Order: sequence, then C-alpha cells, then structure tokens
Amino acid sequence: MINTRLFSSLLLLNLIWGSYYIASKISLQSLSPFFVGLVVRAVTFFLLTVLMITRKEIRQLFKLKGIVLRLFLIGLLGFSLDITAFVGLRLSSAANGAILLKSDVLFANLISIIFLKERFTLRDWLYTLLILFGVTLVMNVDLIHFRFQGVGDVFFLLSAFFVALNAFVIKSVQLDKKNPASDNVIAFYNNLITMVIFFFVFLITREKFPLQNLREDINLSLSLLYAGIMQTLIYVFYYFNLRRLPVWLVKISLLLMPVFATIISFFILGESLNPLQIVGMIVVLTSTAGIIVEQKRKKELKVS
Repeated sequence: MINTRLFSSLLLLNLIWGSYYIASKISLQSLSPFFVGLVVRAVTFFLLTVLMITRKEIRQLFKLKGIVLRLFLIGLLGFSLDITAFVGLRLSSAANGAILLKSDVLFANLISIIFLKERFTLRDWLYTLLILFGVTLVMNVDLIHFRFQGVGDVFFLLSAFFVALNAFVIKSVQLDKKNPASDNVIAFYNNLITMVIFFFVFLITREKFPLQNLREDINLSLSLLYAGIMQTLIYVFYYFNLRRLPVWLVKISLLLMPVFATIISFFILGESLNPLQIVGMIVVLTSTAGIIVEQKRKKELKVS
C-alpha cells in the first residue's frame, strides 16, 4: 500500500521529471544530444559529490564488494537507454517513439511476473492499459494511424526494455543481502559511468564545443544547469521510491509525468492544450488512483 509520504514523493518525482523533460527539450533545440548529455551529467556529478560530502557518505563509494559489476551494468544501461532512444529518433518518427518508449511499463510488468512471481489481477492490467491510453491522448499521439516502422522502432523498444531492466538491477543493489548500497552511491556510479561514456562519444563524433551559443543565449546555459539539478533530484526521488515500492508500480506512477510536462509546457512555453489532452489527463489520474486502490484491496485480502 502507498502511504501519504510515498504518494507525495511519487507526485514530486513526476513534477521533477516533467520539468527536466522541458529543460532538456529547450537545450536540444540548439545543442547536440551528446553535448547536452555530457553537461547535464557533469552538473549532476558535482551536485551528487557535494551531497555525499555533506551527508558524510564519500567513504561508502569504496565499499563495493560484490556489487561492482552491477554498478557498472547500471551505468551502461543508463547510457544504452539514452543512445537507443536517440538512434530510434534518427531512424523512426517521434510519434512512434512517444508510444513505444512507454512500453517500459509492460516490460516491468512481465519481468515482475516471470522472475519475481508477482501476481497481477485483471484490474491491474486494465488500469495499466487505461493509463497508457490516457498518456497517448495527453501526448497527442495518433493511435489510429500508428504503423511499425522497422529498425528505428526496434531501438525504441530496446530503450524501453533497458529502462525497465535497469530499475530491477538498481533495486537488486539497494537490497543486496551482503552489501546493500545506499541510494546516493548507486546514483553516483550510475551518473559517473554514463558521463564517461557520453564524454568519449562526444570526442569520437568530433563535435565542437558550442561556447558561442552558450555565450549568446543565457537561457540555454540556464536550461542546461536546471536540467542537471533536476537530474540529481530524479536520482534522489526515483531511488527513494524504488527501494520502497515494486518496480512495476513505480513505473506505472511515472506515467503521470507527461501530464505534468504538458501542464508545465502550457504555462511556461505557451503550448496549446486541447480537449482530448484534458480527457487524457483525467483518464491517467483516475486510473492511477484505481491502481492504488487495487493495491490496498489486495493487501487487505492477504491480511484477512
């Protein structure tokens, strides 16, 4: 069951992730994804280091017995989910990406059923599908004309799978029986490994450092800085919820993020908001509430 504290943290996580999406969108309009990825991860690296020094957790970075390989895998998956989504966008359409990248929820459900032996009721699946349908309305996705477009869409599905798989690997390190790592340690190595890979890719592509763009547009620099701050907060709140809730439930709750991103875009970027998007928001919110009620019902049945 989700208590008030967890529910509040999930809502805050969605708000943070939604604003991160908007900041990244602004940055990517003028800068390459590799440069944006590198700078955002560099800002996050600095902030996570300050956070760990403040909380006196630096020594924990060297207590990695039994979890080194999984920490590396987390960072590798973190980069892989970004790069496969980027390749998908190059080879397919953004509309297809908007649909297929949300399939991480279905992958999380299947992994939970196959490997963790989670039991899903018909209502769980119904609410999940309703939330996904509501999200497509919020994102103005045309399901009627959706067509699978080959290799690019395979990369979108790969990205979604990597997102789901990474959550389970993160949780396994959090709850390791012999050496459970703190959330900040996992976040630090996740971000560090991803940042290093972005750095080498940036060098390989021989892209120029866009210093002039940053000098001429202060808003561009601020959007990068803000994205780095939000990425740091995503680590904090995402890992907080992963430690305490089933992965599939966290993934479903994150489908609220497009709702927050759309509302933020409406007020800050002046983007339009049509009636179908409003209907989609209502469907997402009511179905999410249904999921929470269903979890409470199942818990009460177990107790009785």
